[in-house]
Amino acid sequence: MRRGKGAIVVADANANERQGLVHKISEQDQDVAVLEASSADLLRSILAEQPVDMLLISEQFADNSGLDILELLGPLVQGVITILMADYFNRETLAQATRTNLYDCIQTPLKKADVERLLKRRDAQKTRLSALVVDSQPAARHIIFKLLSDSRFDLMTSEAESGPLAASLCKAIPYQIMLVDPATKDWLGAGMVKHITDRQPLCRIVLMSAKDKESLKDQYRDVNISGFLKKPFYAQDLDRALHKLMKIPVSNLLKDDFYETQRPLSGPPLSGKSRKRAADGSREIVWL
Repeated sequence: MRRGKGAIVVADANANERQGLVHKISEQDQDVAVLEASSADLLRSILAEQPVDMLLISEQFADNSGLDILELLGPLVQGVITILMADYFNRETLAQATRTNLYDCIQTPLKKADVERLLKRRDAQKTRLSALVVDSQPAARHIIFKLLSDSRFDLMTSEAESGPLAASLCKAIPYQIMLVDPATKDWLGAGMVKHITDRQPLCRIVLMSAKDKESLKDQYRDVNISGFLKKPFYAQDLDRALHKLMKIPVSNLLKDDFYETQRPLSGPPLSGKSRKRAADGSREIVWL
């Protein structure tokens, strides 16, 4: 996976919108290389010839679907933080974006806050993060490993089946993230957390348990716990937790209410029929 050393590519056939976004990015970070792609062929050439960290592509790109173009690009966009841009996203597009593992969908024109959080996310790729999964159950460790490998962060993950093994690994490896089931064999509760964080003050510990968070609060009240995941949890839950640990605002695709809270389209109000078509997945909204 690329680590924050490549370019940002803006792929939009509209020159004014493309150049406007390039200007916004350059205002926030004058050192980043921002490249423009006005066609699918030019985009393919850029991705094939140089490292790219982030790609912002219009949903309707040069008379084609941006999502379809991304699918055709295949391995060229693997490891690239990819963002789809549109005036408005219907449910079908959001579902397809989630299935194709896009990082985000953002309404145009992008705001300053949108650009700032995307640059923060890009910066997070500069260093591979070390994560430790502490759980006595092999099946649970396997599932969590898979979720971490599918996450949108570059992680080097190891595992421990007991508290003493976790403590031993912490002597040799600097961990930034630790996911711990407090029911793990010989995990000594708050004392173990204090022992680890005294040795590794930058390690952020997240408890994961089938129990409610409230039932663990008293036991861990006096130590530094960075988060909690209720088992069973899913890829999006883990992604949200990782964003929080990195102090990066979550992407829109991780927000359950993004569809409902989008900015309305400019122009005359939608009729009931047109509003239904937009929600159900019609690519074109017809004003009546």
